[in-house]
Amino acid sequence: MDPLTHAASGAVAMLACPRRPLTAWAVPLAALAAAAPDIDIIFAYTPLDFLLLHRGITHSLAAVPLFGLLLAVLFWPLWRAGLTWRWSLGRVWLFGCLMLLLHIWLDVITTYGTMIFLPFSHERVRLNGVFIIDLLLTVPLLWAVWRWRARQGLLLLTLAWIVAYPAAAIALNHWHTGQNEARLTSLGRQVTDVTVLPDAFSPFYWRLLYAETVPEGRNICEQSLNAMGQPRGPVMSHTAARPEAVAGLSAQSVMAKAFFDFTLLPVQSPLPLRDAPRHKAEKTELRLYYDLRFGSGLAWVRWLMQQRPNADIPFQFMTASEEGRLTQVRMRFSDSGRDSGWQLPRKPTQPGWGQWLAGLY
Repeated sequence: MDPLTHAASGAVAMLACPRRPLTAWAVPLAALAAAAPDIDIIFAYTPLDFLLLHRGITHSLAAVPLFGLLLAVLFWPLWRAGLTWRWSLGRVWLFGCLMLLLHIWLDVITTYGTMIFLPFSHERVRLNGVFIIDLLLTVPLLWAVWRWRARQGLLLLTLAWIVAYPAAAIALNHWHTGQNEARLTSLGRQVTDVTVLPDAFSPFYWRLLYAETVPEGRNICEQSLNAMGQPRGPVMSHTAARPEAVAGLSAQSVMAKAFFDFTLLPVQSPLPLRDAPRHKAEKTELRLYYDLRFGSGLAWVRWLMQQRPNADIPFQFMTASEEGRLTQVRMRFSDSGRDSGWQLPRKPTQPGWGQWLAGLY
């Protein structure tokens, strides 16, 4: 979820408290607490760092008590002696923990994927309820902060909306998924991994992704859906990244493993010559891998996305290989400007938590 929504959710939570500390710091500190887990971006210098760190340990459930204690100590203005209606240090800690949990909730309801079970598991939880920017979620929060600061009942309803609206969207997503899986099966299509994603202005628009077996191999298909989960556009097909190729690449490169762990339904295409490494053998095979979940089925949204600086596929992984052996790898995130450049692959040598640490050095 975007930082503005996170900060606004914290501000609403503080304003909804019946006896909050009477200090001008109360609302800004609550907004900061609700946005605090995204501090991990500061330490992500390379694309690999970004995949390993962002929505990682600062977003994990296990880290909430310790992170909340750190916030409580730093938020001294809320528990300092002599403050009217001041909170105890324990209450500030509890509030900080709740704001961290609120942040985690607003992240897992999107499609990006959040590693909430670190350090025990690297699984990325994505509930596919709302688009990365959702006006139906953000606007009520901003309106509440601006116009309802003294109306506790409406503030509490706004807090309930933060939970109820995404939960309803997640339930609708599950219904659309089952509906489309049944539709495709009834048409005799050999499909797997049927996934429905929120599009811009969901729940009015959705996107359908699925893998389909065809005589030529395996494709990843995408199609735009309306509010009822019915097709509203043509099916577009992309060449799927073969599972055996993904496994082989992941075994040869820590960068490849981190990328494919991040992707949902990865696709592949020949790498444009403009991105090819300067030094390569004559028989080098060049491939581009990316994920479809950050697109849109709405033409005007795609046009807007093309207007952003450095407009390109958001997350890209490039490989140069000879007879199945990786010789060079590169990862580029166009929106953030992070680009690893072409480099020799580093083979994963440590499983689990050790691999996470190894990827940082």
